[in-house]
Amino acid sequence: MANDNSPTITASTTRLPLLAVVAGILLLVSCASDAPKPAPEVDAQGSAKILTFYPGQPAVAPGDQAQVCYGVENAVSVRLEPPVEQIRPLTTKCIWFKPSGSMKLTLVAAGADGKDVRASIDITVKAGAPPATRVPAEAPSGAGEGSLIETFIATATSIPPGGVSTVCYVLREPAAVALEPPSGDLGNDLRKCVLLRPVTTTTYTLTARAGEKRDSATVTIRVE
Repeated sequence: MANDNSPTITASTTRLPLLAVVAGILLLVSCASDAPKPAPEVDAQGSAKILTFYPGQPAVAPGDQAQVCYGVENAVSVRLEPPVEQIRPLTTKCIWFKPSGSMKLTLVAAGADGKDVRASIDITVKAGAPPATRVPAEAPSGAGEGSLIETFIATATSIPPGGVSTVCYVLREPAAVALEPPSGDLGNDLRKCVLLRPVTTTTYTLTARAGEKRDSATVTIRVE
């Protein structure tokens, strides 16, 4: 019987490469599962945002009124803590109230996502503070039923150096408005308040234009 000298292939010589391939695949799958996954995108469309929240004057005298201005975005409801006044979610709004003493006032805005955002300011009541009553501006030119500017007021017409005051206006009808000296874009609101920080005594002039109509009013804020 003839000897068969052909090489014998054993099971072990065929399994080693196969096992190596399988181990490599398992390693790749394991690494892929352990890889950091991208964070899910968060839809912030329903999140409320507080645009502005500030006092109209640095301090008010005991028994005087204080003004607070605020603006929110994407808010379904807003409130003040403590609840000195009921307010609505608006982009620009100023309110008046009479504080019983110095206090911390917090604005809380709730978004459609159910989350609240907060901002706080200090209301200071101090003897000798400048009057913060609603001081009317000088009579607008052409005042009467045909005038464009119904009201132009300042929260304080006398402030200390470094102090602030707020001027507010109300228009009788839509008009293009400008404030001199310039204090930013006033937009198209029929009523608006603007926070001012004059360095020296300054006369501010509000001008309104609608077609052929033109109207203006002034108020002076003294720094002393």
